[in-house]
Amino acid sequence: MTSRIFDAHCHLGALNEKTADFPRAVAAITPADFMTLVSLRQQKPQIKIGFGVHPWAVSEYPDLMLLEQLLREQIEQSRPDFIGECGLDLLKDNFEYQQAVFELHLRLAGEYHKPVVIHCVRAYNQLLMLLAKAQLRVPLLVHAYNGNSELARQLIKKGAYLGIGSIIMNANSQLLKSIMRIPLDNILIESDAPYMPISTKELSSSDDCEIYLQQLVRLLKQDVETTRVLINRNWSSVFAIVS
Repeated sequence: MTSRIFDAHCHLGALNEKTADFPRAVAAITPADFMTLVSLRQQKPQIKIGFGVHPWAVSEYPDLMLLEQLLREQIEQSRPDFIGECGLDLLKDNFEYQQAVFELHLRLAGEYHKPVVIHCVRAYNQLLMLLAKAQLRVPLLVHAYNGNSELARQLIKKGAYLGIGSIIMNANSQLLKSIMRIPLDNILIESDAPYMPISTKELSSSDDCEIYLQQLVRLLKQDVETTRVLINRNWSSVFAIVS
């Protein structure tokens, strides 16, 4: 029987008690998600959960010291599988504070030996600078990647995998122009469910990862099952590390 492609990035809004249990990484947006994620992992042990504060939500946590205390307590108590979603977004306010919060997440990832799931919009120079400063030795996932092959090379050099989702269906995307030069060894497939659906859908789901896989193998002229096995192995390399 053909195995399904593992989902490298989605959110609580895409899951419920009837959702099938298969490997997927479910990221928090704010600490309000943490306990629900813990409960979900108890019900569906193949799921990996992440704790973090999305850059769109950092203004809700204006005291960095209190946020650090909260994150540390929750990480030590509940032992998430990764840190995130966290990152940088130049289209949003409080960019200076976003950077401080992101650096906090990177520091915690290093201390607790956790992978990091990163949101980055128009801030790749700052991302590369902060990653160079952090000198992490854990896997990174840059989700919803839409950059060129040179940027991909720089991120991969810093230990990153690149999350490929609905953007690969956009004929005008930078990703589509670059995908032939990005190594499969550093690609993951993600839905970002329930967000970032393809144009024909209102909401995305983890099932859409199969659509993105099929598009990827068409573009690369690769065998679908061989590619599925490789990308699922990449998923395990990121999310199955022992901490």
